[in-house]
Amino acid sequence: MYINMKKIFNVAIVALVCGAMAVSCCNSGKKTLLTKGNSSKMDTLSYAMGANLGEFVKTRIADIDFNFSELDRGLESAALGKSKWTPEQAQEVFQSLIGPVNERFGQLMRQKQDTTATAEPIAVFVRDTERDSLSYSYGINIGNDLRNGKFPIQLCWYMKGFQQTREGEGQMSSEELQSYIMNYFNVVYPQQQAELSEAWLAKMERKSGVQKSESGLLYKVVKEGDISRSATDDRDEVTVHYTGRDRDGEVFDSSIFENMPAERQEMMRQYQPENFDEKGNIIENEPVTFPLNRVIAGWTEGMKLVGPGGKIILYIPAELAYGPRGNQAIAPNAALEFEVELIDVKPFVDPAAAEKAENAEATENAEATENAEATPAQKQRR
Repeated sequence: MYINMKKIFNVAIVALVCGAMAVSCCNSGKKTLLTKGNSSKMDTLSYAMGANLGEFVKTRIADIDFNFSELDRGLESAALGKSKWTPEQAQEVFQSLIGPVNERFGQLMRQKQDTTATAEPIAVFVRDTERDSLSYSYGINIGNDLRNGKFPIQLCWYMKGFQQTREGEGQMSSEELQSYIMNYFNVVYPQQQAELSEAWLAKMERKSGVQKSESGLLYKVVKEGDISRSATDDRDEVTVHYTGRDRDGEVFDSSIFENMPAERQEMMRQYQPENFDEKGNIIENEPVTFPLNRVIAGWTEGMKLVGPGGKIILYIPAELAYGPRGNQAIAPNAALEFEVELIDVKPFVDPAAAEKAENAEATENAEATENAEATPAQKQRR
């Protein structure tokens, strides 16, 4: 059975560093909740998250002979914003090494499963420099995710949990660790987000020009637009430009390139080069079109409050957004802000009604043609 170490590394970085939650841990890095921490007073969350990664290393990838000194050095330096390598440089080094290392790791796993094998175990790393560089770059990737994460992490306790657990000396058993993490991310964290969202919405409601609908949606009409052409049916299609932000004002999604998170901008430059001119500038920001019954409830309601040419700011409670589950980019129970420019509305037309109207028009046209071609005597008989 082939085992993809690159995939395992990505799981370790994304799923374990972020607590196995469907929450984005790759924001723009403008604001971090990570601190060095107080070494005299244990922070259980930080220790548990570090221990979770240590448990993964100990049980899932124990056959990878990391240089943990280099891995720890890379992790700590990146988490504190002191790494000599940029995230891009670390990723470039990692990508240059992962291919052959991954292949040898797969060979080693197959060799271990072959009970008749007598040869010496295959070495995952063939050079110390290869081991050191991959370990260091891997640590930087983890540290960057910690630094850009949404959780209050004390680095000293995260590192202690990681180091002690991978060495089999953890202060929490596997059962205690999993129970704590599951409770935090399924109960404590969502409740914290709900309280923070409620306080934020109360603050937004006091802003000048903000109105509140019966559903609890807060909105501010910046420009009304052609209200006579506004959407009225949930099946209407709207064409918009938009920017979505979290409570801290960080953009998590946008149809406007200049507003997009840096990671998405870089991805577009890499995979859609035809959309940029020779100077690297976006040629055109393409608007987005969708039916109103395919988006969150706050959008469905909000887009009916302005007409084409209008602009509106929506402050959406979690129950009208992604609710207690969130999604990959949105925390559970998170209230959101969207700034939306409504470009056009295409009213929904019932296919059955459209077909009936088309048939009626065809019959009317046929009768008109028949009447035009009839002789005076035929017309008189009619």
